[in-house]
Formats: sequence, structure tokens, C-alpha cells
Amino acid sequence: MGVMDVHQSRRGFVKAAMAASIVGGYHLATVARASEAEGPTNLDDIEWTGEYDVIVAGAGLAGLTAAATVAYEGDGATCLLVEKGEGMNGNTPYSFGFQMTAKHPEGLINYIKALVKGATPDDVVEAFVEGMKESLDWTIALGANEGDIQDVDGFAVPGKVGEYPELPGSDSVSCFRLSGDAGGPKHVFLFMQEYVTAHSDVIDYRTSCPMEALVQDATGRVVGIKANGEYFKAKSGVIVCTGGFERDPEMLYNFTGVSEVNAKAGMGNTGDGIRACMKAGADLWHMSIGAMYWLECRNLENTSFVKPNWNFSNKRWGITVGMNGRRFYMDDDGASVTNAKLSDDEVVSFANADGDLTRSVGYRHAATQFGGEWVTLPMPSKAWFIFDADNLANAIDPEISADPVADGWALSADTIEELAEKIGVPADELTHTVDVWNGFCDGGEDVAFYRPAATLTKVATAPYYAMLCKPTILNTDGGPVRDAKARVLDPAGDPIPGLYSAGEMGSVWGGMYNGTGNLAECSVFGRIAARSAMASE
Repeated sequence: MGVMDVHQSRRGFVKAAMAASIVGGYHLATVARASEAEGPTNLDDIEWTGEYDVIVAGAGLAGLTAAATVAYEGDGATCLLVEKGEGMNGNTPYSFGFQMTAKHPEGLINYIKALVKGATPDDVVEAFVEGMKESLDWTIALGANEGDIQDVDGFAVPGKVGEYPELPGSDSVSCFRLSGDAGGPKHVFLFMQEYVTAHSDVIDYRTSCPMEALVQDATGRVVGIKANGEYFKAKSGVIVCTGGFERDPEMLYNFTGVSEVNAKAGMGNTGDGIRACMKAGADLWHMSIGAMYWLECRNLENTSFVKPNWNFSNKRWGITVGMNGRRFYMDDDGASVTNAKLSDDEVVSFANADGDLTRSVGYRHAATQFGGEWVTLPMPSKAWFIFDADNLANAIDPEISADPVADGWALSADTIEELAEKIGVPADELTHTVDVWNGFCDGGEDVAFYRPAATLTKVATAPYYAMLCKPTILNTDGGPVRDAKARVLDPAGDPIPGLYSAGEMGSVWGGMYNGTGNLAECSVFGRIAARSAMASE
């Protein structure tokens, strides 16, 4: 039997197994951990609360966009939008609101293909870029004021290329956001909220209404959902936009191997939609990919970040050590080409002068250079940021705390040995680590992990300080496999009829990620999913 025959046999086996699991009537794909959902076991016994052309689960930017597309392009088509939170949700409200666009599509396709490292099919990447070409005009068509639009040819900052300038096509990155300068909404999320609520004649938007299950008929087609104990029927399809699993410790550990994670956003993202799609027969991809992990400073009780928003800059003022008292990675998490708080010359220095990506260093949104490749690193459940008196005001902004020790942000000691005892690490190891580090600073080169020269800050002046560091995440990108039409695929590579997805749940970003890309994906595939569902593709 040849390779092709083996592949065909596997596809046939998977399809047959899936068919056997649903033949005979009604099939519920529940998000609960119980093996079966409570409720009717036959499709004919369901009492439907309502029927809609399209049902959208999750009211983040992807869900809002999908619902808005039904309203704007559906010629009277109706949409149910359910959200498990008390209001519109997701990661978008915590972002700066920039969406990647495609002013230079050919170069951008090459750049994104290089970023995803072959983990996403070319036709999906091409559909993504094609969709980005219309994002700005589509937003204006919905009613955005052109005076509110900040249109940037570069990555968030005029003149900046992508996060990986070493890769081909990085200079093709562009983006836009709604600034509110002309009096309109100051964020795309606010704008989309206004649009959805203004079209209540065709969009039935329900909060505190979590999707609990997908409903499939005897053929396996998704025909509706169970949400908040009620059943809703979809004529054309269901679009799942429920985000990732950054708030689910079990899924994070199972798929990424990291425990005790603190999420910056995504308050409701607990993997509900992923589990529902799995039970409906979906295959998964990119489960270990996302904007993760870096070690961010927390208070000693581990209840609060030192800064509520993104904080990539304070780690340059000292070193990070593990529970063994040793440095173990390039511990200036902020050393990115785009987000480091340094001068332009110092930022450029983070990219190797000869453009060799394998020798550049830093944390670039979702990846760290490790052994010559840019990967998502697992991080230990606990570490310590060590710095000295000379850098206290840099490490902890005085506006946050004038007395970090009294306020519970840090521990201090007059000697490194005493500090080691307070944080529970071997004193001899921490002392040696600090001595070696100070030698690197004196020599102007970190020969262990190659931190940029501009970040080499000695730990030499008493008293010494330590802040708790915990693994931190913005978002996951894993979930159901999605094709170029936003259809959810089974393990055989075939679409599950009536089931679509958009946004970070099953994101197209595999491998490395460029900022502004997630919001772009929410908008692009929100539109694609709605159009495919209305066309029953």
C-alpha cells in the first residue's frame, strides 16, 4: 500500500468513525466536562426558543464583526449573538486597537508565511491577507468617521517595520486604528459595539447567556446551540468566536506545560468553544501557540501586576533568577525590536547587525530566540527579579509605590545572602549569579544569554531587592482547525457542516506572531465566517 493509499484509508476510517458516532438522531456537543449534556436526546424533542439565520457565540471583536456582517450584508438576515459575560467581551478591549492591513499584499503574504512556519496552509494565509485589504474601507462603510482613523504604514509606530525585520516582507506591514480624534469612538471595539446595538432589529444580542453545547442533526450538521439552558436554531450556520483558553489552568497545563499562569486579559476565555467544537468532531491546531510566556512582576501575594497594562520595560534594570538562584534565559523580556523602552539606536541593535534572525535576541510578542529559533518558551511557575538600590525607581515607578517593601511589592536585604534567604533560593548560587552578572556588565557583554549591551545593569548597591515573577499570557491562539472559508474542519480535513469559527479560537497564527495581527484576524474571519454561513458554504 502506497503513501496515498494509507492517507486515504485514514480519512475513510475517521469519517466512518465520526458517522457512526452521530447516526441515529440527535447529537449534543457539550462544553461541560460531563460526558453527555443534560436535556433531550432526540432532535424532534427539542423546544426551540428561537430560530435565526446565523448564530454567533462570543461577543469579542470576532463575534461583533460576524454579527455586524450579517446585519450589513445579509439583506434582512437575522442573527443571534450570545455572550456568557455581562457585556461584550474578549481580549480586544485590552488592546491598543490597531488592526493589521494589507497595503502591500504580496510582501505581506510572504512575511506571514515566514512567520507561521508552514503551520497554516497557504490558501488560509492568502484569504487572511485578501480580507485585510478591505478592513479599513469596510469599517468606514459601517459608518466610521474618516477623521477618527489613524492609518499607519508600519507597525503601530510610523516608519517601524514588522516585529521581525529580518524576515522577507517585514516592510509590508501596515495597520490602522480608530483614534477618536474627530469625536467618534476611540477604539474599534467601542465602534463595533455601537454598530451591533444600533441594529437590534436583526441582531438579537443576549448577555449572561453562555453557549453550553452545539446541536447536530443525524448527518452531523450543526443546526443550533444550547445557551443558558435554552435551545436556539440556526438556519444557515453557527459561528463560534469564544476566544481561547488563557483563563483555564487545566488546558494551559495540558497543552503548554506551564502552571500558575496569570492572564492579562480574556476574562471569560476558558476554552468553552474549543470543547464544544471538539465534541462536534473538530480537529485542533496551534494549541501551544499564543502571546506567551514571559515572567512579569507581581506583588508578593500574587494578586496584582505591578502595572495593569503591558509592562515589558522594568526587567532591564536587573536580572531574573529561578528557584535555584540562577539565570536561565535572556531575562530582559522587553528586549523586542518594537516594544523596548529605549532609544531608536538601541532598539535597532536588538536585531543582529547582519540581519541573522538566529542570533538576534529578545521577546517578540509571542516568541523568544532559543537555540537559534524563535519559539514560545515554557516558564517556571515562580522566579525572582533581582535589582539594587540604584535602580529602585526604574524597576518600580514611584507613582505606583513610594515604598515597595511596605506596600508588598518587594523584599529587601542589605546583602545578597540575606536576600537569598528571604526568597528561598540557595545563597551561594545567587551570590555567584550576581557576581558573574556584574562581571558581564563591566565587560560590556552578556556571554551567557546575549542580552543587548544597553540593558546590562549591575546589581551592586545595597540594599538589594527582589520582586516575585510569574508566567504571564496575553492570549492563546489554539483551537479548531479553520479553512480559508472559516469552516471548522474534522481530523480528516473535511468541513463540519454548519460550523464556522473566527478570532483567536483556532487562530491562523502558528509559529511566530506580529502585533496587530489578532485584531485583524478577528475582523477578517468574522466577515468570512458570516459570509460563508449565509452562503451555506
